[in-house]
Amino acid sequence: MQLPFSDYIKIIGKGQRGGRSLTREEAYQAMKMVLANKVTGDQRGAFLMLLRTREETPEEVIGFVDACRELIEPEVQTLAPVLDIGCYAGKRRQLPWYLLAVAVLVKSGTRVMLHGAHEPGSGRLYASTVLPTLGLPAVNTVTQAKFQMDEHLVTYLDLSCLLPALDHIIKLREVFGLRSCANTLARLLNPTGAKYCVQGVYHMHLDHKHCRVNENYENIDALCFRGDGGDPEVNGERETELFVTRGGKTDEYVLPVIAKRWALKDKTMAVGDMLEVWHGKAESDYGEQAIISSLAGYLVLLRSSEVNDAIEEAKLLWQHRDKTSLPFSN
Repeated sequence: MQLPFSDYIKIIGKGQRGGRSLTREEAYQAMKMVLANKVTGDQRGAFLMLLRTREETPEEVIGFVDACRELIEPEVQTLAPVLDIGCYAGKRRQLPWYLLAVAVLVKSGTRVMLHGAHEPGSGRLYASTVLPTLGLPAVNTVTQAKFQMDEHLVTYLDLSCLLPALDHIIKLREVFGLRSCANTLARLLNPTGAKYCVQGVYHMHLDHKHCRVNENYENIDALCFRGDGGDPEVNGERETELFVTRGGKTDEYVLPVIAKRWALKDKTMAVGDMLEVWHGKAESDYGEQAIISSLAGYLVLLRSSEVNDAIEEAKLLWQHRDKTSLPFSN
């Protein structure tokens, strides 16, 4: 039963003794009202920041995801990718090298759906800005994305096209000065219902929360890990725990360190450097270990490979890439 929205605020806002978490159904109903703009701006802000203060429970996140997925246009399902990857964090210290890992995967025949958003004034480099230089032109409708997917086996759609109401909440960070649960929901969205999905997170323990949510959707196999800057990129300079959820059960894998040396912050963040490395005209210690490590993580999910086997396959795929073409061109 749907309550007045003020009741949902009361449930989570009464303090340690009087308050409690929302049930999945309550969370679903509350988020439906938020996304449908059936609440005042003050109510929305209070609700989101109360959740931010004490953090959402997995059950609440599941209810929120249910509400979000219900609003995705059915036509989005026709994109029919094998793998879904959310690109929401944006990069600050290094270029988004994981996109070249995606390109290698696409050129091996895997259909990939990329989606993301950008936060104004963040100073971060987002996938949507980089992809056209790598050979994937921007598209703004599902119809355009379907043509692109059929031609290139990959497409990127901004969250503003997929679920504008959720995109609006993400951009409220400029108002609140804090992120909200919308950033988590977008990563978990899997708007096309792809069989496999990859989720990069930043904060400690968020990967565990994602696992509890992913376990609820037994028809989807999910990979979650703490990625560089929160994007779906494995940093090969440190061991990375990969949490792979299949059929409602999560297994943990550990990707070892493969970096030759620690990389300094990339001060220029020149996207052209990614093309130079792709074409074999330049080297990047950080970039190439990030590509191989990220690709290996994706292969653990897609192939059910052991970690060492996935690393070796990733190295071979990278070594034998087509250096003459753009990463995302036919």
